[in-house]
Amino acid sequence: MEAVAEPQLSNQEPDEEKMSSRNHSKLQSQLAFLLLTAYRNQYNVLTELDLDFASGKTRPDLCIFPKQTSDWLTDEIVVQDVPLTTLEILSPEQSLNSLLDRIYKKHFPAGVKTVWLIVPALQIVSIFLPNRKQINFTEGIVADPETGIQLNLSEIFEQ
Repeated sequence: MEAVAEPQLSNQEPDEEKMSSRNHSKLQSQLAFLLLTAYRNQYNVLTELDLDFASGKTRPDLCIFPKQTSDWLTDEIVVQDVPLTTLEILSPEQSLNSLLDRIYKKHFPAGVKTVWLIVPALQIVSIFLPNRKQINFTEGIVADPETGIQLNLSEIFEQ
């Protein structure tokens, strides 16, 4: 009889484990490229940043911060600064409820102004606001009411 390896337990919370795919990765790269191309003088766009808020630890796919100069000699492994906006891309094996739970229990209590939820299979971008309102985009220009960021939905989901 063959020995069966026990699964390794992660130090991360279950909803924080990295879940990715080809489409997820492409969207993350595409969004970072579009945001940096249009807004690099106004915002810092960071990917897969570990955040530690009073409301809990989280790792959004992208974070948008006000523009700051970088200190390349000093780095932070876990960041406590609160981004203006976080972007979450729904992964194939991720539940929508766990992602919404993270948004409303971690991101907004920390002071994040808006959260973009991108659903690749439906080609939808929803912008969530702390007051539990959301704006859904299925075509045209995705416009964030807090940051003024605007991206063309067809460029986000370009073939």
